[in-house]
Amino acid sequence: MQLRIKATGFKLTVGLKIIAEEKLLAPLEKRMGREFPPEHILDVELAKTTRHHEEGRIWKCEVNLALPRESETLYAQALSESLEGAIDEAKDELEREIREYKGKRASKFLRSARKLKERLHFTRLAQRAGSFYRWIRRK
Repeated sequence: MQLRIKATGFKLTVGLKIIAEEKLLAPLEKRMGREFPPEHILDVELAKTTRHHEEGRIWKCEVNLALPRESETLYAQALSESLEGAIDEAKDELEREIREYKGKRASKFLRSARKLKERLHFTRLAQRAGSFYRWIRRK
């Protein structure tokens, strides 16, 4: 998976890029690495929300992850007093989104498997009734 970082309102340094790769890309590949092709892109926007404030919750991190073979996008946003804190909060929110997505996918699979089993399940009594019905139709 590839990381694409956009910096808004400040200049992106190599150190910040490395921090973003370590904190966002590594856990994501750990959780969903096999599901994404190597050329898949994780979009990250790091921004300073205001120019005239020097302290407070002025740093923002937004993460967008388009899911392959689906029309859904996982989105995480965090505001914090430091850029590293915003990255950490966005990572936590992205992990929560991934857990929800995987849970929904697993429950959808189990639901469809139960329906299929219910449709294909024949009891011995039903099998006997079917053979009895065929026997009656022949006579």
